[in-house]
This record gives sequence, C-alpha cells and structure tokens, in this order.
Amino acid sequence: MMSCRTAEFLFDVVPSRRFRDSLIRRHMERCAICQARLASSAEARPLFVAPEDLAGADNLWKRLKNQTGVGNLASEPARDEERSRAGYGLRWEWAAGAAAILVTAAVSLWLMHGTQATAVRVDSVRPLDRFEINYINVGGAPAQAFIYRPQGSDMIVVWAEKTP
Repeated sequence: MMSCRTAEFLFDVVPSRRFRDSLIRRHMERCAICQARLASSAEARPLFVAPEDLAGADNLWKRLKNQTGVGNLASEPARDEERSRAGYGLRWEWAAGAAAILVTAAVSLWLMHGTQATAVRVDSVRPLDRFEINYINVGGAPAQAFIYRPQGSDMIVVWAEKTP
C-alpha cells in the first residue's frame, strides 16, 4: 500500500493526466484512511443536479453568447493566444516533471552505487576450529545437542534439548 504522502508527491511531480488518474484510483482503492474520508453515495446525491431542476435553460447558450461575445470573430485571436499560453505552461510542466524524474533516478543510482554487495569468496572463510561434544545430559537423561557458530564471530552457542 502506498502512503498518502508518496501519492501526493508523485501527483505533484508527474504532470501526465493518465498517470495522475490511475494513481488516484489505485490509491483510493487501497488506502483505508482515504476511503474513510470519501463521501458516501447518500451524502453525494444532493450535490448532483437533476434534469427537472433546470427549468428555463432553453436559451441559456444564446444569452451567454450575447453577453460574452463568444461568437464574434474579434475574440478568435484572443482565444488562440490563451491556447498557446496554456500549451506553453503545459510544456514547462512536462519539463519540470521530466527533470524531477531524472534527478530522482540520478540520486537513487548514486546512493545505490556505494551499497554494492560483495561476493563471499570461499578461500576467505577460515575453517572452523574443532569443537566436539561427546555426551550431554539434561535432567539426568540423554539430550540432543545443537551447535551454532555465527559467521564472523568467535562465539559458539550450544543448545541442549531433552530427547523425546
């Protein structure tokens, strides 16, 4: 399960709408904390507008068009300029997201570079000193012995257990 902070960080860093959508969906499906904060269907139902609640909306578009001048040809260059500004901002958003991913990958590789596992060579392991138990009694009865010697240590652990 992904923590809420990690999901928020990834949402802020990656500008892709598809990635954000799948991130939110997966997180909400798996996170019990976020599921508890969601509204139930009974709580959300009054927030929706039913078709019968929209009385008198027949010529709404005509009124909005006349008030804003959307149909005028003079507003077309302004709309094109807004679209180009939005595209410019989207490009910077993508560039920032890509830069953040590259920096995160570079830092991760740099941190992992020092943690390479070293192979254990057989000739570097020194042979065990001879340790022998001939006989063990526990409570006056013969017992089974288990001998354990941790690697890289001079300590020897002996465990004795009554035989059944």
